[in-house]
Amino acid sequence: MGRAMIGEVRMGEESMVDRQKLIPWWEQEVVNNSYVLVAGAGAIGNEVLKNLALIGVGHILICDMDVISTSNLSRTVLFTKDDVGKYKAKVAAERVKEMSVCPDIEVDYFIGDIMHLLGNGVFGQFDVVLGCLDNLETRASLNKRCNLLQIPYIDGGIRELTMSVSVHHYPKSSCWACGISNRQLSNEKMIRYSCDEKRKRFVEEKKAPTIQISTAIAGALAAQEAVKILHKMDQVQYGRKYYFEGLTNSFESIHIPKRADCVCHHSYDKVTKTPWTNQAVLGEFLEWVKEQNRGEEFYIDITGEHRFTFTGKCKTCGAVVDFWKPDYLIYAEDLYCSSCLAEKNLQPGLSNCEEIVELHASDKRISGMTLEELGIAKGHIVTLRSCTEDSKCLYYELTADLPAVMKSLTVRDVYRE
Repeated sequence: MGRAMIGEVRMGEESMVDRQKLIPWWEQEVVNNSYVLVAGAGAIGNEVLKNLALIGVGHILICDMDVISTSNLSRTVLFTKDDVGKYKAKVAAERVKEMSVCPDIEVDYFIGDIMHLLGNGVFGQFDVVLGCLDNLETRASLNKRCNLLQIPYIDGGIRELTMSVSVHHYPKSSCWACGISNRQLSNEKMIRYSCDEKRKRFVEEKKAPTIQISTAIAGALAAQEAVKILHKMDQVQYGRKYYFEGLTNSFESIHIPKRADCVCHHSYDKVTKTPWTNQAVLGEFLEWVKEQNRGEEFYIDITGEHRFTFTGKCKTCGAVVDFWKPDYLIYAEDLYCSSCLAEKNLQPGLSNCEEIVELHASDKRISGMTLEELGIAKGHIVTLRSCTEDSKCLYYELTADLPAVMKSLTVRDVYRE
């Protein structure tokens, strides 16, 4: 009798997701239709992606700018020795598609600096964002974007036999930055930027001591929280950090209160889709905005995003150095003229740069430049402020960019208020 019953059960398993569908609240269609963005395809990212593939998440974007190294192989289930030197995001996307239990999975990858080259409108396509990163600066950027779009954000970290996963959904709860001190963020900035707030071209990354075991635990918990979020379960506890210490097998659930002084607590009002890309010329784009608003003039506000720099003064001799590019493309050593660089006469000090945070059509120096040349990423949500009414603000998405960024993913007609 027992053997017959086991045989019957086995014969009835016609789908790879039969077992998870036995969970009373599980809705496979919800999982298949979900959009999940995973930032970081390293150790934790591999575990998260493996889990998302095996439960059948149907739409995944993987973001990472690094290549696979030999040291990655002991902590990355998706990579093999033959993958060393290849881009993590591309290989991970291939492996996720191969192992996914979703028959119609759409998976794509983005190779590049997600802080500066991936617009907020791209993030707005996703139901949840998982941060699997190893530096505070990029994690802070992800957190800020999720806050603006009111998207749930899950952050994971590992060290030795410990791991942590925090779950946030501003304004329902605190955000990730609420649990980070200003001193921690300041220390991170000192590592990555010079005293004049220009990026260092080469930064020695500290290698976190860890092993696959803590990585697997972090990836499992992060994916499990994502599943609960996708099912809109009441059991999701936003604003909490889960900490596991492997040496003593102690587990803590820590409440992170919302900080009233957190500078990341901002959200978009209604986002309007547009037929534009970041290849639009500034003057033409703002003229179109003017037509859409019955002749009212607007300018693009890039405050708190990426300043645009015209010129600076050599830190040694004071000679004028031309830049005409976004601030994030200017590195610390660029603040010296060619002569001082050749002579290696590099004196410390502050450079006096001419920067702007407002892009006006009336400014002939920049009105003929494209939005991309001015530092606005593909698919970004542009902040527009009225030239006559200080409090009036609009948010326009560069929607026509999305198919080019999400090449293998179906672009959704969604926006959040």
